[in-house]
Amino acid sequence: MVVVLRATGEERAVHASQRLASTLEASAQRLKNESRRVAADTSVRAALLRPDSATRSRVRTQFEQIVGQAPQLSALELLDARGEALVWAGQREDGYPSIESLTINWDSIPNQTRIGPIRLDADPPQYRVITPVMSGDSALGYFVQHRLLSTSQGFALLKGLIGADASLLLGNASGNGWTDLEREVRGPTVQPDNGQVVHYGDDQGNAMVGAFARVGETPWLAVVSEPENVVLAPARDHLRDMIQLAIVVVALGTLAGWLLSRQITGPLVEISHAADAIAKGDLTRRVPLGREDELGSLAKSFNSMAEQVGGFTHELETRVAQRTAELREAQGTLVRRERLAILGQLAGSVGHELRNPLGVMTNAVYYLEAVLTHSPDSVQEYLGILRTQIGLSEKIISDLLDYARVKPPQREHVSLEQLVQEQRGRVLPHDGVRVVTDFPADLEQVYIDRVQVGQIVLNLLTNAIQAMPDEGGTLTLRGRGVATDWVVLDVEDTGSGIAPEAQEKIFEPLFTTKARGIGLGLAVSRGLAQANGGALTLVSTIGRGTTFSLRLPTRLEALD
Repeated sequence: MVVVLRATGEERAVHASQRLASTLEASAQRLKNESRRVAADTSVRAALLRPDSATRSRVRTQFEQIVGQAPQLSALELLDARGEALVWAGQREDGYPSIESLTINWDSIPNQTRIGPIRLDADPPQYRVITPVMSGDSALGYFVQHRLLSTSQGFALLKGLIGADASLLLGNASGNGWTDLEREVRGPTVQPDNGQVVHYGDDQGNAMVGAFARVGETPWLAVVSEPENVVLAPARDHLRDMIQLAIVVVALGTLAGWLLSRQITGPLVEISHAADAIAKGDLTRRVPLGREDELGSLAKSFNSMAEQVGGFTHELETRVAQRTAELREAQGTLVRRERLAILGQLAGSVGHELRNPLGVMTNAVYYLEAVLTHSPDSVQEYLGILRTQIGLSEKIISDLLDYARVKPPQREHVSLEQLVQEQRGRVLPHDGVRVVTDFPADLEQVYIDRVQVGQIVLNLLTNAIQAMPDEGGTLTLRGRGVATDWVVLDVEDTGSGIAPEAQEKIFEPLFTTKARGIGLGLAVSRGLAQANGGALTLVSTIGRGTTFSLRLPTRLEALD
């Protein structure tokens, strides 16, 4: 019977160690995915590409928020490609092993995230999760998590999962020591294969029976063991009962064993099936036990763990979906910027090349007008047409050059109402257009480049007039203060409005809804607004009109 009980205990230890290793492997995979998500964050990459105080401060604030929300996180660290620390958040300890001793050959596996060995000399034991921040095939640096091996809550859950009498040990595959998740302890002295049964003595001199299992995704080994006297206790009790009660005890023992098997083995099998289902991805599986004993507590702990796993999984999926959307948006923005850069280069080249022949044409028209003073009216009419078309061409070239090269603004304090009136005089009056102005007397002056912002206002006024029907409409010019140190100019027309699908592209170069023009006016205007520290937005309703809002600073401090 001793042999049977020992074999049963060994088999139980093997299954328990394998289940524990599977649970830890799933947790390790989630940690790696979370680490890759943080390493892919644009602010982290910016801190490595431009490690100035501003980018490092943003990353440090982000790291401190993460550390404050995760009790198992000791610290977060961002290293450059040489292993030098750029950003640190959390508790920092001296004497930690260098990254060179924990990393692998990143050239052969460039996007690998590594969970390092357990640091047994730390109190409590810790380990690191290291993720390279990649740029192409090379690493810009490394994002490192310093994590506690277990919190008190996690330790209680694992102890509840393996049983009160069982012991849980974790160690490095290199065989340099063991921990019970709280401190370094004595363990097996050999490095076994996966699932190998071992016998050893613990710190108190108890003979232990256990089994090993390798924890996937980590360089760790997990051991679940029980004291040998606990494993063999039923044999001793049975022998004592046989001596004292003889055949009666045997009968009662058989009955008790059958009842005990139904009450204990059945729930344990249910818990095992539930664990297997969760491991396969069914996070809705629960253990339906309504008992108040240890098995009931185990079932409650298991169900609580399953709830947390499901919540973490849902949150992670949500974050992955959000990050995927952000990455797609960033990719689209990058493509647009590359296209705009090429367009800017082309615009500058073409603009300079066309100005010379247009200048020759202008001089030719001027000469013809001077020498053909007594020419027929039709000749004068065509010369006027030529002069008009040359002016339109020069306007297009100016837009191209303004788009290709936005000069730094020469800032000064300017009255927004006066600036609007100056540009209004260049395009108004216009038949059928009624102008309504609304500028408060206490409206602050804006701190901008008068010429650049004047060009923006001129473009907005021109577009508003062209958007209204031939019979005219109402043009409203409104100035208003917003927040602190900011003023907004609203240019509102009663035209036909802009379709929703066109609103998304209205500020893109070469996009236009007009029959004439090349679609650079609003692109140039937005660029000039941003160069002056402001912003240009619109709100439009089909059939009711459009409102362009130009947001401008009133002082330099507002731009910080």
